[in-house]
Amino acid sequence: MSEETWDEAARSRDFHQLLDDDGGVLDGADVPDLGDDELLGLYRTMVGTRTLEDTMLNLQRSGEASLVARERGEEATPLGAATALSKGDWIFYTYRQNAALLHWDVPMAKIVAGTTGQEPETIAEGLDDWESPVNFSPDYTPVGVNVTNAAGSAMTDRFRDRDTVSMAFIGDGSTSEGSFHDGLNFAGVFDAPLVVVVQNNGWAISEPSERQTGAETFAQKAEAYGIPHERVDGNDVLAVYDAASRAVERARDGGGPTLIECVTYRMGNHNTSDNADLYRDDELKSEWADRDPIERLSTYLGHRNLLDDDRREEIRDEIDAAVNDAVEEARSVSKTDPMRMFDHHLHGTSWREAHQRAEFQRERNGENPFTDFSGDAFDTEQWDDHGPDLGVDFEPLNSDDDDVETEDMNVVTAVNRALHQEMERDDDTRILGYDIGMLGGVFRATEGLLDEFGPDRVIDTPLSENGIVGTAVGMAMRDDRPVPEIEFMGFFYPAFGQFMYAVAKMYERTGGDIELPMTIRMPYGGGIKALEYHQESTETFEIHAPGVRVLCPSTPYQAKGLLASSIRCDDPVVFMEPKRIYRVFDDPVPTDEYTLPLDEARIVEEGSDVTVLTWGAMVRHAESAAEEVDADVEVIDLVTLSPLDVETILESVKKTGRCVVLHEARRTLGLGAELSALVNEYALDRLKAPVKRATGYDVHFPNNDIEDDYLPDAERAKYAIEAVMSYEF
Repeated sequence: MSEETWDEAARSRDFHQLLDDDGGVLDGADVPDLGDDELLGLYRTMVGTRTLEDTMLNLQRSGEASLVARERGEEATPLGAATALSKGDWIFYTYRQNAALLHWDVPMAKIVAGTTGQEPETIAEGLDDWESPVNFSPDYTPVGVNVTNAAGSAMTDRFRDRDTVSMAFIGDGSTSEGSFHDGLNFAGVFDAPLVVVVQNNGWAISEPSERQTGAETFAQKAEAYGIPHERVDGNDVLAVYDAASRAVERARDGGGPTLIECVTYRMGNHNTSDNADLYRDDELKSEWADRDPIERLSTYLGHRNLLDDDRREEIRDEIDAAVNDAVEEARSVSKTDPMRMFDHHLHGTSWREAHQRAEFQRERNGENPFTDFSGDAFDTEQWDDHGPDLGVDFEPLNSDDDDVETEDMNVVTAVNRALHQEMERDDDTRILGYDIGMLGGVFRATEGLLDEFGPDRVIDTPLSENGIVGTAVGMAMRDDRPVPEIEFMGFFYPAFGQFMYAVAKMYERTGGDIELPMTIRMPYGGGIKALEYHQESTETFEIHAPGVRVLCPSTPYQAKGLLASSIRCDDPVVFMEPKRIYRVFDDPVPTDEYTLPLDEARIVEEGSDVTVLTWGAMVRHAESAAEEVDADVEVIDLVTLSPLDVETILESVKKTGRCVVLHEARRTLGLGAELSALVNEYALDRLKAPVKRATGYDVHFPNNDIEDDYLPDAERAKYAIEAVMSYEF
């Protein structure tokens, strides 16, 4: 071995096993009662998986496919585990479980087409004549994320008293990820019907399993979460099926989650970018080759007179033909229309999307896409007609109308009323987070809801933002409309992986098949003299992610109506709550249900001299500044920070010729920078002065005694307005 090669140790054989290494039945082993056709089906699927993946490897080498990750030598693990499931169950898989897909009728051609890189909706249109009895999540490349999503899926089944089971597959390396621990912890706490299969193949790319844990086994990790566990010979398909069947039955009967560690070996490279010869022990590889799962089952079937050489050859010929047909069918799938890159980020079509579609189309036509300096060159008919609506019927109620019953309330009370209203209206709405139950939330936004709706609707969770968001994803995939609370925006960072990998991406990466109707509530910003990380205003991170709506109310009326719209929307929403004004003022708010548009800015005050663009807690400061300056100020509350109401913004700035952006977040790369660029790009010829940004400074949020010096206020806004009013070209 070279110096770079690990001293790879053989792993303990202390596991559940039914077949010996040669395919004989161990003394005293109780082999599962599978019919002859079922046993032959297992053999056929493993051979089919290996043949298909070898063919895809050749496609990659010829340039037709991208990265290929084979499960050569591991086929028994995903196949045996998935076979234990039943119609209606869910599989959350990664990139090394093709045997599970083939067992449950996913066409080979679909797997091939996915490897060659077409968009999911293109593949669906080209291969639409199939249906699987079980449900599949999209395959997960970010390791561990699927475990938390699967836990949320299983939690929904438990809350709804359904007998469906969710199964998640991960590798040994994934057990080092936080999402693995969060998924197990949430599943254990809530007795969720979840089976987690650790496909321990000894390696996470070039890192051996002993670099993933100091524990003796991966199975015993489940003990920390109060979860039953079992260690199985992952190359014995009957043993895997036996263990998985017991775990699935336990979950279906209300016994909660199980973790199964399947000890197997990765015979090939991690994927086609890897070279395992640099780090792996050839002698141990040879030993595992002698325990090949296909050969072991083949021998067993021979002992049962179900398989002989002629039948083996016949099956291989049939599979070769099927794989060749699948490749040709995949090749027949149309090349993806590049315009589809704009599809399935959000329901409906925003100004940005419509405009960029038009730009791209001009570029495809050989035209200069950057000749529009007004913002008026897109196809408005396309904008109006493209895509479905948001899933919300907007029904505003004007609190000034005499026939509308109102009650004076502040912002946090309006949030509470909206949550109560939506939970009463729709049993699919659940709220989750820590401190939201008996305490009613640290700001009392969820006060009284636990008593009204019970612990299956108001879910006090473990203290893990990653777990809260990750399980909410799984719940949203399974018919719920979860409303996870992040106690403070500064606590959101641990959940950012789930946010980017799943929340923002799920709708697009499934070609619109899986929606995530979830609303992440996040109190943000300063003004309450709290400790560090309690005052963050980092909406830039969320705004930058396609596939998520970001909203921010500035009044109690907005808070109630916008939150109701967000919960009813079929897109994921980040709902920023300006805690700086949670209890600062009361306004009359309709007591009946109403909803407000999610994509419209609000003109707070009309003016002709200067436009102030702002949102949230800053709106009141903008109003105060407008009263103090010698100018006719138009104050616009953006309301929806993504996607922006660009039409309203540009119409105002083109009218006034001057623009000030007022926001609490840091200046560099804050939303104000994008707004300045937008105005510069499409209204430069109307400007009478450069855009000014009155913002927080490019520093970390300071401690309490100088917090007020950092925060923008009416005075800072007034200075910015006066500056642009005094400017002369």
